[in-house]
Amino acid sequence: MALKINRTTQRVIRGIGIVLLICLIACMAKILIWETSYYRNKSSEQRATADAPITRIVTVINPNETKPTDKEINEYQVEADKPRYIDIKRLNIHARVQVSSVDTNGLLSVPNNIYDASWYSGSSRPGHGGYIILSGVGTAKTAKGIFADLDSLEKGDEITLQVGIGDKYTYEVKEINIVSDEKDSEATLAKLQKKLDQKETLSLVTLKTSGAEQKFDSLVMLRATLKE
Repeated sequence: MALKINRTTQRVIRGIGIVLLICLIACMAKILIWETSYYRNKSSEQRATADAPITRIVTVINPNETKPTDKEINEYQVEADKPRYIDIKRLNIHARVQVSSVDTNGLLSVPNNIYDASWYSGSSRPGHGGYIILSGVGTAKTAKGIFADLDSLEKGDEITLQVGIGDKYTYEVKEINIVSDEKDSEATLAKLQKKLDQKETLSLVTLKTSGAEQKFDSLVMLRATLKE
């Protein structure tokens, strides 16, 4: 009888130990996932704020003027939370969003295709609450660049970004800046790496040039905030 009780007790203790072990493993996994996500987001924020200030936009001398086919646009893929498409209804724009960077001298590059926009990888991703920067070609040799008519937008117009997973984020234009003197462009570009009204902010920027040498004509930058 005593042996039977001891065996039953051992089974109960063993069962309790297994349950506790499973709970401990689950808690550790949860903590590990949370910490990984937290530090990934913190690192992303730190990288964004540590990047060199944007002082100039780099124009493409001979950008690709080949319009992508509907198939190429529809099949375009990016990571789940990166910008995939930009839509501006007023300008009849539905375009792919490539990735750009800023070098150590603060030069922001634009995409090499005039029909694509370019997301600056040092800025925030849509829905993350930071500042998002997209650039695009304004002036091309034989065709209009994607942001050629950016200065025709008005406050209240809407811009939508769709990310790789399919989620869409809509922004309302709040501020439009047109700079005709190149000396003043750096001060305007400084706004790119700041949020407007403490809200998630989307900034679109382009450079218009003239002549074969593509001399500075104007800098156009607008800022829009995420609609609640």
